Amino acid sequence: MRIRWWRATVVTAIAALALVYLAGLARLGEAEAEQVHAVPVLAADPGTELAAMRTAAPVTGDDPAAALDAALADPAAAAALVAAVPTADSGELGAALAALHEAGGGLDPVAVHDFFTGLGEERTAWLAVLYPSVVGEMPGAPFAAREAANRLVLEATTAASATYDSPERPWTDESERPPREELQRLIGSGREFLYLDPYDNAGDGSWIEVVGDLEAAANVAVLVPGGSAVLSSENFDLYYQRAKSFVDAADGELAVVVWADASWPSGWVEESWASWSQVAAETLASFTSDLRNQLGAGVPITLAGHSYGGAVIGYAETYDLEADRVLHIASAGMGNDVYSPADYTEPCRARYSITAPGDPISYVQGMPYVPLLGHGADPDEFPGVRNLATGSLSDAPDAVDDYGVSLHDLGIAGKTVEGVHSHSEIFYPESDAWNNILKVLDDEEPELADEQPEANPDCP
Repeated sequence: MRIRWWRATVVTAIAALALVYLAGLARLGEAEAEQVHAVPVLAADPGTELAAMRTAAPVTGDDPAAALDAALADPAAAAALVAAVPTADSGELGAALAALHEAGGGLDPVAVHDFFTGLGEERTAWLAVLYPSVVGEMPGAPFAAREAANRLVLEATTAASATYDSPERPWTDESERPPREELQRLIGSGREFLYLDPYDNAGDGSWIEVVGDLEAAANVAVLVPGGSAVLSSENFDLYYQRAKSFVDAADGELAVVVWADASWPSGWVEESWASWSQVAAETLASFTSDLRNQLGAGVPITLAGHSYGGAVIGYAETYDLEADRVLHIASAGMGNDVYSPADYTEPCRARYSITAPGDPISYVQGMPYVPLLGHGADPDEFPGVRNLATGSLSDAPDAVDDYGVSLHDLGIAGKTVEGVHSHSEIFYPESDAWNNILKVLDDEEPELADEQPEANPDCP
């Protein structure tokens, strides 16, 4: 019996969708299976054990800062440190670190931070040098220690990317392999990472980056990127530049954390499936608890998400979340199966949304509920949300887009923010939309759009 080509195509498409759906169920199942592990408590002072760890390390220094500098200057030492894994053989401290490492993300970040606080700042700084791959990715570890550890991770993985991870072959004996470009550019750049895994997302990488000074900032924002947020994508640098434009404009009053610590979808098909955002949302909610704990109660936190990132922050609100306000930027939705403020743990949290007329994201906003498909209610019509005005692009002589290209050269200076390109134009510096986003991030009163959704009658 002959099978017509169109029948084969339909069967193949249905089978592919079924596989994606099953993969989504498996992804959610893995996330739900993860349990919070207890954080070890040290019974004895770890000073002697830490001294032995320092003696055995491939780098020396009178203090952790000197040892870090020495390791960064010695690729072999950096590689050895990043490869080091703590074990119970060294004693109680090694066993505790091994237990924390094996727990992965299944840790209460507040309890982990208390563990390191008990060790003290200097000992924690030493552990960041001695076991960077452990400290650099551990939720709850002090941010300064994680940043230092990830400098070593960056150095070692960049060097490793220039080698052949396979048995020697005649064609590799004398050939040179260039390091990964996106990693090489970061060496010496001064960019700071609370998490950096170049091997996640099937080798494309994931990250958490701090832009600005977290300790000095009066306001802090967490910005969740749209689709294809991986190190190998241009979005890696693009969202850094977008965050930096807000930080620079706030003159030290604002710090932005670009958060992409999850498996990330790419393309409209993958981004339409809810399982990616649901798994990422739980990790994000945990990170906001870590952030609040380390910042303290007095620093306002804004959680912002662009495009697919809006679906992540929306679903994150179904968990216990630490954020004073939430901002949906051309957002895909309020989270899968979220259609009412009552679906959130805090129905009356301040929420904002900004979507320009004609943005193609509007075609997927507010889709009816289908299990594991779509991202819930339309943010621009969600009760209690305040819609921001999008206005026009800047017509100043030095106006640029978010790549730094002159708007006058592009022929769009002063144009209304609307249409297909508005999905990115809302980030163009000094535009009305960009200014309104900045005001929300900086805890100021933005200009609202003419059309607003109904108020939430259950909130003051």
